[in-house]
Amino acid sequence: MKKVEWLIVAVLIIVGLIFLTVSGTTVWEIETIQSYVKTFIQLCLWMGSPVIIVGIIYIIIQKRKGR
Repeated sequence: MKKVEWLIVAVLIIVGLIFLTVSGTTVWEIETIQSYVKTFIQLCLWMGSPVIIVGIIYIIIQKRKGR
């Protein structure tokens, strides 16, 4: 992929996270910067955990195939 395509993908992911965070903040808590940051961190942890787990499993499988 070209650099421009990577930039578009990154911008779309960031915009999606911002929209998800804003909607989560307005539903769950009073709209303050502190609650926004808290919700953003929670969303990133919940979205990042499966990616890390799948990445570790992928690396383990690749190392076993390489033997």
